[in-house]
Amino acid sequence: MKRFSLLSLASLAFTSLQAQDCSEIFISEYVEGWSNNKAIEIYNPTSEAIDLSQYSLSRWSNGGSTPTTTVLEGSIEPNETMVFGLDKRDPNGEGYEAPLWNGWYVYTDSLTGMVDSIYTDESNLMDRVDVFLNPNYDEVNTMYFNGDDALSLEKLTGEIIDIFGKITEDPGEAWSDADGAYWTKDQTLVRKYGVLGGVSDNPEVFDPTAQWDSLPANTFVNLGIHDCQCNEVGLEETKQEIVLIFPNPNNGDVLNLQSSSIIDGIKVQNTLGQIVYHEDFNSDLARQQITLPNQLKGIFFVEVFLRNKESITQKVLLK
Repeated sequence: MKRFSLLSLASLAFTSLQAQDCSEIFISEYVEGWSNNKAIEIYNPTSEAIDLSQYSLSRWSNGGSTPTTTVLEGSIEPNETMVFGLDKRDPNGEGYEAPLWNGWYVYTDSLTGMVDSIYTDESNLMDRVDVFLNPNYDEVNTMYFNGDDALSLEKLTGEIIDIFGKITEDPGEAWSDADGAYWTKDQTLVRKYGVLGGVSDNPEVFDPTAQWDSLPANTFVNLGIHDCQCNEVGLEETKQEIVLIFPNPNNGDVLNLQSSSIIDGIKVQNTLGQIVYHEDFNSDLARQQITLPNQLKGIFFVEVFLRNKESITQKVLLK
């Protein structure tokens, strides 16, 4: 595991270099999940590998004017990403503070009273992180961001090449949309397909809906892959279909479905292969919500049928 040192804290100049389309790296995904589930994905839209030792990532906490800054290392290949995650594991082996989710959930079976576990790949953030930042319990930490902290990606010369949020503004709990719904707290945000570069000037108003798509809290399945118009060649052939089923584990009877394609139907089977729920959707929506019979408890296999004739099956725990 690589270790990264912190720069001394210093206020970065607000000078900016306007990047041309697809000519500079930018922040492509933002994960502000429960507990310490924090991650930032950076995307390289260029045709050359980018040396990250010439860049840094900064957090501007609660509207502050002095950032906490981390110098990056390594390189990003053309049209590839690098995912940075918060690591609160104690390197001395003396314990840990809420590490990133690793896909495993331990629970007590309501029927047998025995302790069991379930693994879901879509809940595994740990394995999607390329670089773990600040694992040594630092008092100040770039990756400790919450919904009210601005972030910036800059060159070591001080030129800001991308900004998330509005630097020096404290929005309260989070930046919101026009209806007042939080967008930067307990959310995963993915840069829109048509965004070709970063925001190099501090915005007068930060509207998260303008350049970002919103996904539910603790959604990690997109990390490591970014679709962008900068890489249109062969995109349709390589694009992966994604289905999100949440919440999982589920304490109620409502399941939410979200996919990268139109959802045509759903089938739910128990561990004996018996179909306990089935529904067809007569719509052109990629997001659906279903209400299951409230007596269903235990492990179930949920198969989601997509308009492109594919189907994706995931394991869900109903408590």
